[in-house]
Amino acid sequence: MSWLIAHLVGDFLLQNDWMAQGKKHSSWICTAHVAAYMLPFLLIGLAWWQLALIAIQHWVQDRWTFVAWFMQATGKQTFAEPPLAPWSHIVVDNTLHLAWIGLVVWAGNHLPNFA
Repeated sequence: MSWLIAHLVGDFLLQNDWMAQGKKHSSWICTAHVAAYMLPFLLIGLAWWQLALIAIQHWVQDRWTFVAWFMQATGKQTFAEPPLAPWSHIVVDNTLHLAWIGLVVWAGNHLPNFA
């Protein structure tokens, strides 16, 4: 579960206000955020392809309004609005990130062609 800690450190401790406020508006800022976000993942021994898949997914999800679209597409309109927002967005965002990371880590451990 070291990948869970890596996610939390990268997304909450290493992300500053400039990144959090600018990543939806600038590919450069989003790239800087993802570069900082990936630093803890470098310490836990993942394969290069796992690191790449985690970085790409994180960039795509953080750069565009995927979470808002996902909440709309899955019938969570009320959940996406105040008073539940912005926390509902944060929970959905992190659940999607962690589900993807878990899948990538699982693939590295269970699929022999990916090891």
